[in-house]
Formats: sequence, C-alpha cells, structure tokens
Amino acid sequence: MVQAKKTALQSEADDAVVMTPHGTYDSYTGTADDDTITGTTKRDFIFGGDGDDILTGQAGEPNPFNNPQDRYNGGAGVDTITSHSAYYYGSTFVYTSVTDSYFDAQGSHSDLIKNFQSSDVLDLTALGLERVGDGHNGDLAVTYNAIEDITYVRSLDKNAQGQAFEVRLEGDHAAQLGTQNFALRYDLTADSNGREHGLSDKQYVITGTDGDDFLVVPRSGNIVTGAGGADEMYGGGSRNTFVFEHLTDSFVNDGTGQSSVDLIHSFSLGDGDLLDVSALGFTGLGNGYNGTLNYSYDSEAGYAIAQSFEADQDGNRFAVHLTQYDRDPLTGLQDMDRFTFAGDNAADRASQTLTGDNYRDTFTNSTAGGILVGGGDDDLLVGNTGVDTFRYVEKSDSFRGNSDFIQNFDATQDRIDVSALGYTGLGDGTDGTLKLIYDTALHRTYLKDYEADADGNRFEISIDKNVAKTFTADNLIVADANAAHIELVGLAPADLHPMG
Repeated sequence: MVQAKKTALQSEADDAVVMTPHGTYDSYTGTADDDTITGTTKRDFIFGGDGDDILTGQAGEPNPFNNPQDRYNGGAGVDTITSHSAYYYGSTFVYTSVTDSYFDAQGSHSDLIKNFQSSDVLDLTALGLERVGDGHNGDLAVTYNAIEDITYVRSLDKNAQGQAFEVRLEGDHAAQLGTQNFALRYDLTADSNGREHGLSDKQYVITGTDGDDFLVVPRSGNIVTGAGGADEMYGGGSRNTFVFEHLTDSFVNDGTGQSSVDLIHSFSLGDGDLLDVSALGFTGLGNGYNGTLNYSYDSEAGYAIAQSFEADQDGNRFAVHLTQYDRDPLTGLQDMDRFTFAGDNAADRASQTLTGDNYRDTFTNSTAGGILVGGGDDDLLVGNTGVDTFRYVEKSDSFRGNSDFIQNFDATQDRIDVSALGYTGLGDGTDGTLKLIYDTALHRTYLKDYEADADGNRFEISIDKNVAKTFTADNLIVADANAAHIELVGLAPADLHPMG
C-alpha cells in the first residue's frame, strides 16, 4: 500500500519537530515524544510520530475559498487532532497501522479528532477499511455516545493481538458519515477503461497494473501509484500525488534502447500536484547525478522531462514525462516544489528553476531569488527581491513580435542567461552579440539580435522601464567565445539543456 511505506514525510523521528517548506505545502515531522504541532493557513502535511501528540490545522483565512486541505498522520500514541473549516475539499486523516489508533480488552487507545468537518476524509485504505456498515469484513461501525459527546468509528474485527481500529470524533456525526468521508481503493485491472471514477469528487488511493495503464484521475486529493508499464494519466484536478515506488515504474535503458516512461497530462504545480520520488532516494533537482533529478522542458516533444542520468545495475534510469498545466500566474514556486524528495528537501532556492512550456507563462520569482525559464511564447517574467536569473535555452523562447517581457529587473544584481544560445556579449546585435537599446515611446529596454534565422525570426527580449544606462556585461551570462565547439551525439533533447 502507498501509505504503508515510509516516505520523506514519515522519516525516522529526530529529537525535535522538523518543519520543511515545499512551496505548495509545508511538512511537519514529529518526534517519539509528545509533540504539539500547529500548522499554517496554507496546506500542511503533519506527521506526529510516536507519543501522544496534539496536531492542529488552520483554515485558509481570511479568504474562505482558500482551502488548505491539510493531511494528518498522527502515528502511534493517543493523538488529539483538530481540523478546521473548509469551503469544499476538507482535510484528510491518514492511518496506516491498527496500532496508530485502536481499542482492545483494556479499553480505548484511539485518537480524538476535533472539529471534524462534513468534507473531511478518513484514509484507512492501508487497513482495508473504507465504508460504514456493521463493523465486519471491511465495514466500520459508527456509534454516538451522548454522555461523552463522542462518535466512535471502529472495526469490530480484531487482529491476533486482540486490537481493532478505532478513531473518535468529537460531537455527533453518526447520521452524517458516509462514503464521501472515506478514501476509497481504486485498483486498475487489465479490463479497466481508466475512466470509471474520472468525474468523482471522492478521494481515492489508486494502484495501476504492471501493464500500460490509461487513467483519468478523479478530481482532487488522490494518491496514484501507476506501478510498472508506460502509464498515461490525466490529472486535470488538484492536489493529486503521483507516487513512484520502484525505479522501473517509469524508466529508460540507454544500453538496450528499452523505455517504459509514464506520461502525466495536465500536471498543475499551482494547484498542488506532486510527484513523490522519496522511495527512490532522490534528494532534489540538479544535473541528474548524485541523487538528483534533471528537470527540463522539451519544446519539440511538448512535455517536461524529469530524469536521472545515473543507471542502476540493470542499466535502467528513472524518467517521467509531464505536460504542465498552470494557466494562472505562479508566484514564488519552483520546479522543486513539484516533488516530494527523500530527506528534508533543503535547497538553495536561489539556484533553483521555474520552467515554463510553449504557452504563455506568468511567473513571479521567489523572494530568495531563482532562475526563471519561460520557454516559448511571450512570457511575463517578474523579478523579486532576491537575485533573479532569466534563462533562455532556445532562441525560439523569445522571438521578436512574440518576445518575453521582464518586469522588476534590478540591474545591480539580476542577470539574463543566454549562454545556451551562443551569444558572447553586448554589441551591435551581429556576430553573436546582442544590442541594448531603450525605446522612449514604449518605455522599455530591449536586447536584440539583428541577424534573423532561416525563417526570418530574430531573438529579442523586452525589459520594463529604462535599464539601458545601468545594464552592463555583468548582467549577461554568455557563452565562452574561446570555447571549442563540441558536437553532442546520441543525446535526447533534455540532455542537451540540463537545468538545476
């Protein structure tokens, strides 16, 4: 089961609670002692660990439409977990072991969930529990104790140690609890058409076959493990997590020419979709070596590629393809925020990328700085207070008449990286140089190449306001004019433009 596996969130407990920011969510990992952990008003993943923990979420105030959809896993011990109001999708409470919350002959040792909302979900799929019934054979018995003002949700089937799952909900929820309050199992088979639950609002834990599966993922909050085969999965909702448990779930073998690579359509960073590669041991984005993944957009293929360039003993290396679907402006997010990595995911965000595609992207950099890669079309790229780098990997990223527009460019520290395009510096716009000019009518500064390609296109970038007087060679990252030309043979397009 997906939840039964240790992930980056469920790592070995340290001596202190660890909070790690992930861009679209923050994760908290508790200790073996009694912890008190309070989340933020954005999306939180809170794992209490052992001990009798107090875990508290917060609503997305002041805007009631900001639903953080928190995820809680109390771990062992008698935990008290407080939910919060939600506009549409509620929070999820995950249990992966009977001993996380149970009763036996000695009495109750179960968690108490306060402020449970009608849209909240109990994920008991790892225990084989997902519906209300008589308490036997996968059903859960629901009873309300008016004296205690507690609703008991429990299985009446005990394990060999005499323990049976139980969780307590503060208040009377006996009449309202239904299938909508439980995550459901969805196991694909060879006969599945992959569309069975595509329009469902319920949460699912989905497992594919070892074949080439087709799947339309339900709308929100699902955990998807494609398993083996070259799976084609359509997201389209929000906050879906695609889990890779084995390197061969999605791989390339350069030696044999064999490949079995998953393609995830409509992957939305802004809506909190995630790629969980923690079980594979990847620790971050980089050059694809030393435990990192390379992330880049292949404009010819029309999808982004996350891949490792290090093969296992069988010659297989991890790779996954995805079409990005972020049509709303992205602020402060980066490519690394698409992933759940192994470890604490600590990284110098100033060296990390946010990569666009062949459509118009609107990106605002993080306050820590970073590298914005707009890709094709006329992108709007906005700097922030940190050191901003605007990187170009193909001349078609910004052609005259369809050029990028850079705002908030700080000539004292920001840079434009055109090294991959072969430009060697500022000049008259010929012989590998770019000309810097200011248009007084439009109040914009331009970097222009005056030499057109075979189709008549010329590379050009526009920058808001007059920076022509302060822009220097130090603001431009260029190719080495003295470097010998090296022909690259047998590499895929993503290999040609590695990005950190």
